[in-house]
Amino acid sequence: MFMWSPKSLLTVVIVAVLLPVSTGTAFAAEDHERFYGSYVGSGTAERVIENVTEQRDLDVTIEAYKNGGFTIKWITVVRGADGARTGDDVKRRSVEENFIPLEDKEDVFILAPKGGLFKKAELPNPLLGEPMRWATLEKGEMTVYSMAIGDSGSSELQVYRRSLTEKGMDISFLRMRDEIVELRMKGTLVRAK
Repeated sequence: MFMWSPKSLLTVVIVAVLLPVSTGTAFAAEDHERFYGSYVGSGTAERVIENVTEQRDLDVTIEAYKNGGFTIKWITVVRGADGARTGDDVKRRSVEENFIPLEDKEDVFILAPKGGLFKKAELPNPLLGEPMRWATLEKGEMTVYSMAIGDSGSSELQVYRRSLTEKGMDISFLRMRDEIVELRMKGTLVRAK
């Protein structure tokens, strides 16, 4: 069985991001604005290795960010084993990330470098365990990829796909460690008013 080394996986990811992207049905850079809004819903996740199914409540907001980019905020609540939204086994995760257009690549966005008044803005370094994230727009879908390399050299790839629907959006998520799928999730969200 072929095993991806961290170096080869990083090379593939960098080439995929930096080479020209063929989008088939390309959208204008402003098309990410079609995703702007707040969405609420739920989904079902399968933790593949443990053969466990979980119910999740999902809350997603996509809004404008500087320099033609966008911000994605999402909250995931993993319900307890009994499906309840309260209890000691309920987990909540909240994330907010800003993306900016990748120069010379239509419909490709990179995670905005973090910095500050007294700190130089730098992109994450996956070789140091920092996740590298980028987003694409293609065929009416917004897909966010996240790649990181663990302490032992293993790779983790996460793919979040958001597709607009008449009432809101469908969402799917996949997490792989090396080539093994660890988690799959699908959900349906409605646009909140």
